Amino acid sequence: MNFRRLFLALLLAPALSHAAPSVRVLPWDEEIAQRKLALVSGENVVEITQLHPSKRSPFFQLRGDGPFFVRALDKKAADGTAAQHSFTIGANVTHPLLMLLPDPKDPAGIRAVVFDDNPAGFRWGTYRFLNSTPKEMEVRLEKKAVRVPVGWKPVDLDIGGDNRGFSALFIIPGNTKPLYSAIWEYDKEMRTLCFLVPSEDPRIGPVAVKAIPEDRKSAEDAQPRGAAASTPN
Repeated sequence: MNFRRLFLALLLAPALSHAAPSVRVLPWDEEIAQRKLALVSGENVVEITQLHPSKRSPFFQLRGDGPFFVRALDKKAADGTAAQHSFTIGANVTHPLLMLLPDPKDPAGIRAVVFDDNPAGFRWGTYRFLNSTPKEMEVRLEKKAVRVPVGWKPVDLDIGGDNRGFSALFIIPGNTKPLYSAIWEYDKEMRTLCFLVPSEDPRIGPVAVKAIPEDRKSAEDAQPRGAAASTPN
């Protein structure tokens, strides 16, 4: 047995167990973006600022290994304290993106979903599709196609090549009638989250796209933010 290695492992274990990644936040809509919310990790509370429904927030540094909460500073729980909603970050998630969705049944009025936003997996030039419609979709970008199941299971598609315009088409597998068609732009320095959602405008068809683009330079310029040890009311 290598006792030196064992000693180093035991020495580092407490520090590693309390490590927590930086998280970025994405509100589903403008109503959530305008709310007063905070991230809670242990005794640390930091207000979530600079929210916008079409872009990722700055980084916020969590502390410890959980539990983590989103606290509603504008709502009260039954006991009079601020309502909050718990969320977890999987052990393999290195670049968490915390998405906040409306949930009127939750005391805090939100539901939290964590995605891994690691550029090593979600590469530049890629479109990542998540399906919030009740039916499986087939997405065709130029000459490539993928099937996107229901349940927000991410499916990636990169058409590659030079920057250019291309045709985007959504259909129900087995059908030929398009549910959505448009001309999109490909940029190898961009990556785009695409949520397939039921359309609220019958003029554009039964399916719409909520797109969250990000360019490489903006991502590289973003810096993590430390969570302040304060408790806003």
